[in-house]
Amino acid sequence: MTEKKSDVNGLVKKNKDCIGYVEIPGTTISYPVMQTKDNPDFYLNHDFNRNYSFYGTPYLSAYCDVNKSDNLIIYGHNMKNGSMFGSLKQYKNDGFYEKNAYFTVFTEDAAYRYQIFAYSDVPEDSDVYTTGYLPDETFDGFLTELLKSSYKDTGVAVGKDDKVLTLSTCSGDGLRFVVHAVRVDEHESGM
Repeated sequence: MTEKKSDVNGLVKKNKDCIGYVEIPGTTISYPVMQTKDNPDFYLNHDFNRNYSFYGTPYLSAYCDVNKSDNLIIYGHNMKNGSMFGSLKQYKNDGFYEKNAYFTVFTEDAAYRYQIFAYSDVPEDSDVYTTGYLPDETFDGFLTELLKSSYKDTGVAVGKDDKVLTLSTCSGDGLRFVVHAVRVDEHESGM
């Protein structure tokens, strides 16, 4: 894991918009993750080097704060050839989840292991795109709804104190396919 984190450090030196790297075994997903608060959808159609690209680069919502948001949201294109987030749709296939329930997000400081707990197709204005909750709102209720709407009962327990990450891609007919995961482990630099 140390090697991947040093790679992230090198990527950040090349482009300050890089905030990490996401890698999902069993898929083609192994990409830097970008974020631009002043131009929220910049990486929807730009590559890591800031050049125009039809494929874009996975990026964290500009409305997310890595240290404070209850739900971090990473967007990526659903490419027909399976690149970018195109391979997420494999979670709809029988048996795929069981072999690919975990993935890793690398940052400059740590490697975070996530376990997928729900996935579904949602409208583009769905509540799954809520990134933070006011004190009078219930994050538990939000998580319960994610579990209820999931294509699969994964049996993974999530609660109000958990860190959640959502991967989102187009699904067709105005829908988005979303994969929700809970942080289960963290490794600090140097491990």
